[in-house]
Amino acid sequence: MPIFIAQKDAAGGLHWEQTIKGIIFFWWALVQNIVPVFSGSFADKYSHKKTMIISVFIIALGYFVLATQRSFYPFLFGTIILGLGSGMFKPALQGSVARTIDKTKSKTGWAVYFMLLNLAVFFGIPISKYLKEISWEAVFIGSAVIILLNLVILFLLKEEKNDIETRKISSYPVIKNIFVNLLKPRVGLFVIIMSGFTVIYMQFYETLPNFIYDWTDTSGLVSTLHIPDFMLMDTGRGIMISYEWLYNLNAGLVFVGVVLVCWWFSKVYRIYALMIGTLLAALGLFLSGATYYGSFAVAGIILYTLGEMLTNPKFAEQVSSLAGKSEKALYMSYLNISLAIGLGGGSLLGGWLYKYYAEKATLAVNYLYSHYGLNNINSTDAFNKLGNLTKLSNQDLTIMLWKEYQPWLVWLPFLAVGFIACISLYFYSKKFRD
Repeated sequence: MPIFIAQKDAAGGLHWEQTIKGIIFFWWALVQNIVPVFSGSFADKYSHKKTMIISVFIIALGYFVLATQRSFYPFLFGTIILGLGSGMFKPALQGSVARTIDKTKSKTGWAVYFMLLNLAVFFGIPISKYLKEISWEAVFIGSAVIILLNLVILFLLKEEKNDIETRKISSYPVIKNIFVNLLKPRVGLFVIIMSGFTVIYMQFYETLPNFIYDWTDTSGLVSTLHIPDFMLMDTGRGIMISYEWLYNLNAGLVFVGVVLVCWWFSKVYRIYALMIGTLLAALGLFLSGATYYGSFAVAGIILYTLGEMLTNPKFAEQVSSLAGKSEKALYMSYLNISLAIGLGGGSLLGGWLYKYYAEKATLAVNYLYSHYGLNNINSTDAFNKLGNLTKLSNQDLTIMLWKEYQPWLVWLPFLAVGFIACISLYFYSKKFRD
């Protein structure tokens, strides 16, 4: 999605500004992560199964809208529909999972959940790459078809017994209960602090892809490791590893290693494990963009992934441990408060920072103005225009812009966010230790 929306040299993409991408992701993140705060409680009170079935149809509708629209407001509307459906689906699914995991199994139970989630991502990425070679529209339509296949499983899913019991005994006003629990210091402070991790999470999945597309040179890895053709993409700078397959390294490692990592840290106090995971994720994100060498990007992705596979399950485990048996989906929806803050705020911040300090097309525009006095150059054409003037190859021109503007500096604010989150978790642990 970030490549489709804002990458200036992506064939068939929208070629919009990075700040526009940030606005789109802001509204998507806000809707997808505020809706669960309310839908999670209703799923507890009424039915996880029915909530998930309704949400599947809404998600599919959102994908169909995205497949047919190339103007800003209709595309934004499709994104909001997608966020609404996803926001209903996630807490219902997590609440259903949480009810099946007792405290003795929680240390590995959530790891298994994230392992299976990333198995789907691992197979989804090559499918999306194949569909993208047909057209971007095929990616969205294919996504709609795949999400509708979930209905087969959902219709066969047996409704939990506890759903029915909760419906009979629940007398509290649902909306009031949401805020009563959220205002508890132990809950509210935790979700705010963890928004630091979700800011980093947002940059890894929605800003780093553009950075890799613009700057990262994996051609050396291609020749050294003899990467097969289906994992490659042809760019103006040469044959590179497809950014989709670089991200599949993340999904594959989570699938293979998340249970082992969580087992390894099972005796570690949850908050300390979250501190370690958040720090690793922040360092990994920074390393991924610290240079234009592909080997550093791969090392950074691996380091970030270690942090993510430790943080995500422990995050869910910690929130679940605070909830009563009949409030699992409600409390799991509080995860999304952190996501709303981190993904929403992070999308605006990341889009703005990347546009003005790291986007290659914008930096080419700046160079044309500062060195050649050229104004009113379209950012989509700026890099090629600069290449014609300097007579440099695309790769040499990229290195020249890197040395001139140091785009790696864009990651420093997010490294600082990670450090602040770790320090805050330390003080939180002192006040609320189990």
